[in-house]
Amino acid sequence: MLEACEKVMRYTEGLDFHVFVRNELVYDAVLRNLEVLGEAAKKVPDSVRARYPSVEWRAIAGLRDVLAHAYFALDEATLWDIVAQKVPALAGALWQILEKEDA
Repeated sequence: MLEACEKVMRYTEGLDFHVFVRNELVYDAVLRNLEVLGEAAKKVPDSVRARYPSVEWRAIAGLRDVLAHAYFALDEATLWDIVAQKVPALAGALWQILEKEDA
């Protein structure tokens, strides 16, 4: 999950909303990594989910389903908010989880 977050952040670094939605290659790469992120979230054990309830596990998994099955239903502004705000916050939370779980 962390790798997918890092890719999304790397691919969109320095971009604004307008550049992001016009760059098909970046846009498609980001969508793919968000799908990967959502699929991985579905595989997080319930015990880990229970220890970290602040992470929106269901929303992450649900995003994958929207991307895979209702691609055209996703608003570009909402997607940009996920990319610019939610993904970096999730990456930070995942780092903290990894540090605690590996300790």
